[in-house]
Amino acid sequence: MRAVRRRQVAGWLALIVLAWPLAACLPVARPIVKIGLVAPFEGRYRDVGYEVIYAARLAVREINTAGGVGGYSLDLLALDDGGDPQQAIQQARKLAVDPDVVGVLAHWLDATTLEAAAAYAEAGLPLLATTTGPLPDGAWRLWLTAEAERASVPLEARQCPPPCAALDDLTWLRDTRAEYPESAIYGPALWGQPQFLALAGPAAEGVYFVAPAPYPAASRDPGFAERYSAISTGVMPRANAVLAYDGARLLAAAIEHSLAAGDGATRAGVSGALEEIDYAGLSGDIHFDGGGNWAGARGWVYQWLGGSAGGPK
Repeated sequence: MRAVRRRQVAGWLALIVLAWPLAACLPVARPIVKIGLVAPFEGRYRDVGYEVIYAARLAVREINTAGGVGGYSLDLLALDDGGDPQQAIQQARKLAVDPDVVGVLAHWLDATTLEAAAAYAEAGLPLLATTTGPLPDGAWRLWLTAEAERASVPLEARQCPPPCAALDDLTWLRDTRAEYPESAIYGPALWGQPQFLALAGPAAEGVYFVAPAPYPAASRDPGFAERYSAISTGVMPRANAVLAYDGARLLAAAIEHSLAAGDGATRAGVSGALEEIDYAGLSGDIHFDGGGNWAGARGWVYQWLGGSAGGPK
């Protein structure tokens, strides 16, 4: 009986010894660091959300395929705010309580971005904010300033007056078109959304809008559109897609910068990195000034003609 037991023990030991080299061949899971994306995936502005999420997913997929960020795998946590300011606050707070989330790209509408910005600031969670409005410390404007938007519009043109960052009421456009049929009319970035055509009707023809980033064909990587379309199930990339791709990659670059500086994959480290980083994106060179604004940001002007947005001008 003892001899049998000894043989059994020897057999188990042999299996353990053989298992060591097999274990060494298994892939080692990388730790995870998260970035957040909040956008409207339901409601009037859902096409904005679906445009940006595919771009962010593409960026994260490419980053992880290339080895991740400083030894970490990058994870995208996407939440829906429905284009509603109160829901935007709730989603901001959800991201704030997840310690693995070290940066956020949100909310793609002025009203939701401005309402939720304070929640990120309170949590020390860096926000790449997509709005022209005033922002608290700790938020970084990945968008035009109001001044840069105005500078993109010729002095003789008629620009939709603030607040003019929504599609809920296009009365000004129709009235202006009727009263000044020969005037050039300029609107905000949301006028570049496909549903603008349906909502504006015949008044949309010839209207200009100021986008915060180029369309893919005018970006630094025209091949982006093909890679995007391969995963987007029919959603077409426009200016918001280019900017969302840049935003996700910018946050990844900030994480890597923070790790290289010895600050870890932390919110404070990412925030410090965003103060210093220079990122060459599809939209152009991105770095932030002392006020958290995208230094040198420009407006990209497009025009609706025959049901398509052409440009830039």
